[in-house]
Amino acid sequence: MTRADGMQPIPVEADAVIAVPIGDVEFTLDLSVFEGPLQLLLHLIESRQLDVLTVPLAEVADAYVEHLTRHPVDAVNLSEFVATAAQLIYLKSRRMLPAEPLPPLPDGTDEPDEDELRRRLLEYRALRDAAVKLSGRDGIRPLLRREPRDSDLPEAPSEPMPVAILAAALERLASIPEPTSPPPEIVAREITIGQQIGVLRRALSRSGRIVLQSILARCQSRTEAAVTFLATLELVRRRQVTARQDELFGPIVVESLPEAGT
Repeated sequence: MTRADGMQPIPVEADAVIAVPIGDVEFTLDLSVFEGPLQLLLHLIESRQLDVLTVPLAEVADAYVEHLTRHPVDAVNLSEFVATAAQLIYLKSRRMLPAEPLPPLPDGTDEPDEDELRRRLLEYRALRDAAVKLSGRDGIRPLLRREPRDSDLPEAPSEPMPVAILAAALERLASIPEPTSPPPEIVAREITIGQQIGVLRRALSRSGRIVLQSILARCQSRTEAAVTFLATLELVRRRQVTARQDELFGPIVVESLPEAGT
């Protein structure tokens, strides 16, 4: 429940997000103008639903000190409360000052006004909520790091190099002979299914039966092995050979059919 001036309850927007700092879930306030968690008080002040002048900040501080005597709070939550309380105290002191224009501040100083302080409170709440979400993701996936690799490059000289050294380096580069002929061009070997059918037929002509793995073991590349396997399937499709595998991952036995005449 929230109340202002001890009278009517203060309405709160339905979509208001009230974040609670980690470890301070049990901390609530019971003031003459407000009753509820500290984060709700901040929300009402930020949204201008509650005048900061009506909030007894001394009672807020006393309530938190009493809360510390009953519940252990870590340093992070304590620093968050101190930072928030300092902003509220400064905001309230600004409201209590007379409205007459103050003398200009010295150059280089920037005293925040009320709107700036409210902006800081909103920014603080956004950062606090982001910290709560990130802490929940801590440990989901370990972050792997490695030490930076040592560079073999020499360090650049801190002073300009003499012109004579640069000229000598340029002369050495110019003296390097250019290659007399381009490197030989590597021509990819063309392998066709027809060629590998001939390889299989020659192997079958000797005994009428081969183990396909023995043919694949002599292939010089994966491409040649794949084309050889496709050639085997083509011979099976033409009903010129049979292929049999008695067990999973076992040898594939290829035999010539009598009709093939091989």
